[in-house]
Amino acid sequence: MRLFSLQPRRLLLGILVLTILILGGCGPGAETLYPVSGKITVKGKEAAVNGGTVTFFPDAAKGNKTRLLAGSKIGTDGSYTLISENKPGAPAGWYKVTVMTNAPGETPSSVPVNSKYADPGKSDLAVEVVASPAAGQYDLKLDP
Repeated sequence: MRLFSLQPRRLLLGILVLTILILGGCGPGAETLYPVSGKITVKGKEAAVNGGTVTFFPDAAKGNKTRLLAGSKIGTDGSYTLISENKPGAPAGWYKVTVMTNAPGETPSSVPVNSKYADPGKSDLAVEVVASPAAGQYDLKLDP
C-alpha cells in the first residue's frame, strides 16, 4: 500500500524538476556546465532500472551554492545524461541524488528499487561533479 501513496508525490516531484529544467534561464552569469553521464544499476544488474528520472540537487552543506537542478530521463539500458538550463551537463560541486522509477505510464524496472532514493532528504546517493571525472564516477549503484 505504501508504494501507491508515493506515486503522486513522485509524479509531482518529476513535474517540478522538468519545469525547472525547461524554464531555467541562462544569461551573462550562466554557470559552466560539465558533462555528466552514467549508468544506474541495482545490485550490479545493468538495465535493472529502465525508466524514470534521476535528479541532482545541489548540496549546500557541502558547499554547492548553485541554484540549478540537473536531471535526466533514465534510458532503457539504465543510462542517463544530465541537463541543466536546457543544456547538457551540471555545474561543478556536490549533489544529493534522487532516482524515481515506476512512474505512471512507464515500464516497471525489472528489479525493485528502495523508495528512499525518491526523496532527497532520505537518499544516501551523493555525487561530486568535477571538470575531469574518473571513468564510472557518475555511475549510481542502488539497493533494492
